[in-house]
This record gives sequence, C-alpha cells and structure tokens, in this order.
Amino acid sequence: MKLGDRLKFARLMKGMTQEETAEGIISVSYLSKIENNQAIPGEEVLELLFHRLGIHRGENGTTPSWHESVMAWYKAMTDKDVPTAKERYETVKKQCGESGDAEATVYFQLMRIRYLLLLRDVKGAEAAARSVQEWYEALDDTMRYYYWKFFGLFYYCQEKYDDALQCYQKAEGLIGAERRPNWEEADLAYLLALAYSRTWKVFPCIRYAERALALSQAEYDLRRSAECHILLAICYRRCGEMEKAIDCCLLAQKAARLADDRLLIGIVEHNLGHLKGLKHQYREAVQHYENSLMYKAEAPLADRFITLLALVREHYAAQNYRKALAAAEEGWQQLRQSDGGVTGHYEYYLHFSVYRLLLSGEGEAFERLLKHEAIPYFQKRKEYEDAARYAEYLADYYARERQYKQAAHYYRLGCGLLRKRTDA
Repeated sequence: MKLGDRLKFARLMKGMTQEETAEGIISVSYLSKIENNQAIPGEEVLELLFHRLGIHRGENGTTPSWHESVMAWYKAMTDKDVPTAKERYETVKKQCGESGDAEATVYFQLMRIRYLLLLRDVKGAEAAARSVQEWYEALDDTMRYYYWKFFGLFYYCQEKYDDALQCYQKAEGLIGAERRPNWEEADLAYLLALAYSRTWKVFPCIRYAERALALSQAEYDLRRSAECHILLAICYRRCGEMEKAIDCCLLAQKAARLADDRLLIGIVEHNLGHLKGLKHQYREAVQHYENSLMYKAEAPLADRFITLLALVREHYAAQNYRKALAAAEEGWQQLRQSDGGVTGHYEYYLHFSVYRLLLSGEGEAFERLLKHEAIPYFQKRKEYEDAARYAEYLADYYARERQYKQAAHYYRLGCGLLRKRTDA
C-alpha cells in the first residue's frame, strides 16, 4: 500500500471523516491530496496523523513488518502445508494484533478465511467471511483480490460452483493490479480451471489448466503440476480423447510420485481406474481402484468413499454382483462408524444404500429410496449423471414389475438429465 492509501484505509476502518482526521493538524483539502497520493506530508504531520489513526510508526509508508509473515503464512496455505500453516497461525495473529495497524487486521482476517478452509472448517470460514464483508468498501485492489479469491474458494467448498466461478473471475480482473509471483497466478488459474470443470465448461477448463501447468512447471511445483495433469485428463475424457486422457494421467502419476504425495497418487490411480473402466478393461480398472484405496488409507473419508463407490459400480457393470455388494457394504460400514455419520456424508449414504438394495433384492424400499430421495437429491445438486443413472435403475425396476408407464417416464427422465449434463 502507498502511504496515502494506507492513511485513507486506516481512517475508513476507524469510521472517521476527513474533517475528524485533519482537525488541528492540516486542512481537509491537504489531507485529501495526501490520501490520493498527490502530496507527501512532512515528518511532524505524518507523526500526528499516524497517532490519530492508530498506525504504529517506523515503516515510513513502506511495506509493514507484519506483511512478510502474513504472506509466508499464506504461501504455506496455498501449498496445502497444514503443519506449517498451523505453526505460523498464532505468531501471525499476535504480530498483526500488536502492530496496531488496521491494514494488518484486515489482511489477517482475509487470510483466516483461507486458513479455516484449509482445515475444512467451512462454518468457521463462513463466520470469518461475514466479518470481512462489511469492510469491502475500504479495501484496496490487492485486498479485494484476496477477498474474491477466498470467497470463491468458500463457495467451491459449499459446492456452489457457479458462484465460485464468478468470484474467481472477479479476482482475475484484479490480478493485474500489481505484479504477482508465478505460484500465485498458477493458483488462481488452477482454481478457475477447477470451477470450469465443475460447471462442465471443458474448453475454458483446458485453457486455464494448461496455463496453471506452465506456470507450475516453471516453479518446479510437482504437486500442482500433477493436479493440472489430472484436470486435463478429466477434460480430455469428457471430449472422448481417451488416449490423451491416459497420457495426462501417466504424467500426473510421475509428478505425484516424485513429490511423494500418497493422496495425489491415489487420485491418479482413481482416474486411471475410471478411464480403464470406460474402455471396458475390467481387471485393470479394479486394480487401479484398489491401488487408489491403498494410497488413500490415511485420507479423509470423502476421498475414500468416491473410490469405493467407483469400485462398486465397476463390479456391477462387470456383473460381478457379489464383489459389488461387498464393496457397498464396506462403504456403508465405514459411513456408520464415521464421526459425521449419515448427516456428514449424506450423498454417500444414498449411493451405498441404492446399491445395497439393488444387489440384495430391490423391493418397495428400493423404489422409495430412488423415487423420493436419491433422484430428487442429485437433481437438486445438479449431479445429473448420478440422477440419470438412478432414474434408469428405477425405470428398469418398473419394467420388471410390468409398470410400463412408470418405466417409460423414468427412462425419459434419465435421457433428459443426461442432456442437461451435456448442455451445462
């Protein structure tokens, strides 16, 4: 922040008018020129203004001493280095608090949103975000950049992908306000690519993923490079470019192994399993999914559930119903034993419940679950592929029960949902 911007920001944060700030020190017109960086006050005037606004002296308008600590903390969060981020938290909090600088307070509160999201504390991040919203008009462009970036991440964690994309785009519009390091530009490009992927906008996703990849490779960031290759593999799969998708996965696998990141290797194995399954290479697909579960042994439950579900579906598609039921039961048991239980992982409660009933006799409970819970739930979340799959299962059930009108209705619904996914 320039000196004038810093003075204006501190004044706005204290809720003071220019008249109140300038009284007994300088004229309002001169203060206005200082705040607009059109004049530089003398040392005595600057000392008085700093005292009135509660700004600690000693930096002479240059980058404050706390700023370096805040940015090092932020870099640890961007790198998903949870231990380092936790270690730095109290130090940065204390340093920003003791600075007496309104700018430090806002930076800390902004970065705290990112910190709580790193810890997967979405409720805490929401409270932190609300506290920052009221300061928006007082923020400069750099602060607004972080504001929109972190709000985008917050919405993404809430699975509000359209809102996340809009926030990231606003951040992108502010990224040119000052020169930023490659890793920062790579991070925003990757987040944009993720949001485009979630909203099924394949070609923008490829463009941003390739940009993030180029910037990450220039920084020798193996983890982010692997993540970009995974995202590109997903895009090429959606375009039907299966061999290119597999090549991207293999590049991601190499980078993840060099980074010695077990979770990333597990994610790559999962994607390879999906690609092999689409090519009807059942044994290879199952092997990749089992490898993925092995690498994800210490990962959060949601990361394991997604692979267990894929394994259920792979066995089911290959008509190996015994193994499919065993995998569904394993997922169900893990779900029941988890801290969050059914409430914390409701979507997987639905998935595993559907397959447990499908593979053990169907009946009215199966019909009720699909008709009144699973299909409406995934439709509402715009998870059109899952909703279409379950609509087809229900249509097949009605066809076996010779309820052909109902069967036709759900076959049509499934086709319509798949069109929505394609048009999304």
